[in-house]
Amino acid sequence: MRLKQEKELENSIQLGPMIDCMMILLMYFIIAGRIDVEEKYLGLMIPGGAAAAKPEAMITEIVVSINEAGQVFCNNQPLGNPDDTDLAMVRSKLDQALKLFGDKQPVVIHPQARVRQQRIADVLSACAAAGVKNLSFNANQ
Repeated sequence: MRLKQEKELENSIQLGPMIDCMMILLMYFIIAGRIDVEEKYLGLMIPGGAAAAKPEAMITEIVVSINEAGQVFCNNQPLGNPDDTDLAMVRSKLDQALKLFGDKQPVVIHPQARVRQQRIADVLSACAAAGVKNLSFNANQ
């Protein structure tokens, strides 16, 4: 009888240590995972495919273009230098337009094909700081 009980004990699998290891790994990945919310929640409402507005209510859009060197242009006028991450001149230009035309002022961001994503994020941050609500992208070359 004793021999039979010892064989049964040898063949059983201990799940406790495996569950402990899985919990430790789970906690490690939860704690080690970095949550980056800087650019995720800028508070911008990007419009979808809405119906066309009436011609009398049309406001000229502000085109913010970015070249491959990182230079930002606002309606084909260069603003600041490519190393400026704050983009104070862009923000002031957008502030002026929003004071004149309100929240319905459309802003179109037009980056060139090889622009660094960080530069686009800088422009988005400047738009959010200025309070732009009507924002869209134009990726046509």
